[in-house]
Amino acid sequence: LLPSDPVQVLGTAADTLIGASTRSDITRGRAGDLPDAANFGRRGLELPDTGAMPVPLYLRAPDAKPQKATAIRAAGTPEAEIFARLHAKCFNTGWCVEDFTQLLAMPGAAAALALHAGEPVGFIVTRAAADEAEIITIGTHPLAQRRGVARALIDHQFTSCFNNIQSCFIEVAVSNAAARALYASCGFIEAGTRRGYYEKTGEDAVVMRKTLAP
Repeated sequence: LLPSDPVQVLGTAADTLIGASTRSDITRGRAGDLPDAANFGRRGLELPDTGAMPVPLYLRAPDAKPQKATAIRAAGTPEAEIFARLHAKCFNTGWCVEDFTQLLAMPGAAAALALHAGEPVGFIVTRAAADEAEIITIGTHPLAQRRGVARALIDHQFTSCFNNIQSCFIEVAVSNAAARALYASCGFIEAGTRRGYYEKTGEDAVVMRKTLAP
């Protein structure tokens, strides 16, 4: 809404606004049509000092849209195909549907999917035995990385599946600095090295451990 007092307008839509209005006290500003800080500064000097902050007048809805929250839910063997599809997006050597079907059916196995706008964007598979657990695999779709998906998945498993677990382990490639930093920020510390752990590349794996209970 325009103020009730006489108004000066400027910009490329000034003529359209004046033509659409039924008021007779709207005039075109003397400044140029294109935004210019100097023009607005000069116009501002002509305004009385009310002590209040200027109120913007938006002529159209903003282009930016709020991001929808990522939802985490438990999953199992019926979602083996989804796990396999996501795994192939995250790693050079993807695990097949049969691999996940067998893995998810193992005693102590637990898994979860991260969903954004209803679409799977991340996964985690863990396994627990006695008072220890391990993160077997975890991944985030390349288009959804750096949005906290992996951290949310880890937090979900700690909260939902590790009630009687004292320690959790994970192996990560020595060269994967980003993943090592993520796990360290989640409370994991380096506990050892497995030489030549990755068969395809011969790369070593760093074993990281998080203590959950004394």
